[in-house]
Amino acid sequence: MLRLIQVEFMKIKRQKFIILTLLASLLVPFPWCIVCIRDNLGFQNLFQGMLVYGGLLFLPCVLCIAAATLFYREEDYDTLKNILMVPVSKTSLVLSKMTVLLVLSAVYCFLGLLVCILLSFFLLNSGLSEFRITAVQDTLMLAVFVFLAITPMITIMLLFKKGYIFAVIISFIYAIVSFSLLLIGVKVMFPMMAVFQLAIMQHNLNIERLPQESIEFYHYLMYPTGVSLTCLIAVALASIGLAVFIYKRQEV
Repeated sequence: MLRLIQVEFMKIKRQKFIILTLLASLLVPFPWCIVCIRDNLGFQNLFQGMLVYGGLLFLPCVLCIAAATLFYREEDYDTLKNILMVPVSKTSLVLSKMTVLLVLSAVYCFLGLLVCILLSFFLLNSGLSEFRITAVQDTLMLAVFVFLAITPMITIMLLFKKGYIFAVIISFIYAIVSFSLLLIGVKVMFPMMAVFQLAIMQHNLNIERLPQESIEFYHYLMYPTGVSLTCLIAVALASIGLAVFIYKRQEV
């Protein structure tokens, strides 16, 4: 299994587009940093912007594109037959690719946190006075929960096998629709809502001077933590199980 994961990372290493997309995560905090400088805000607000826009909008697209590369590349070059002759089970292949996507999600999020720390130290008046070690915990939770939330999209990609353009389109639609539902305050339990509650709302409620209307809005949207976590894990397990089933059924 570890060998398979290493091989998948080697594939990622050769894909310059994915590397560039990950590096683009370094740019996500910059627009929000301008707002923080203008309004004299601190690290917590900058980090909040990274969580919301980097995590809920950009990260699902990055992971779906990476997933398309990992799952479609072997078919594009007709190497899957050779891999299965080793022998390697298709279940192991799917799980190794999922593991790589989880690691990529963590790398993306921690790069964003690092940029937030550097921008706060060099550009914001308050420096790192607002930094708390819980930011590391929030970053890790965001990485794990967003990965779990996009597993249904990976299953859809495997089911329809429409290529890279299809993967990009459904990832953007998924991210934008989910983000829009959050903005208009639709109280419906779906994967990205669970991510928003578990990794972002709890962080935002800890920010000092949070407006009362924002607090009321968050409490209106919130489900019990156990419900959100159960929903997210159940969706992910079902999606990964279905992905394994679909991958096994596909002809080589």
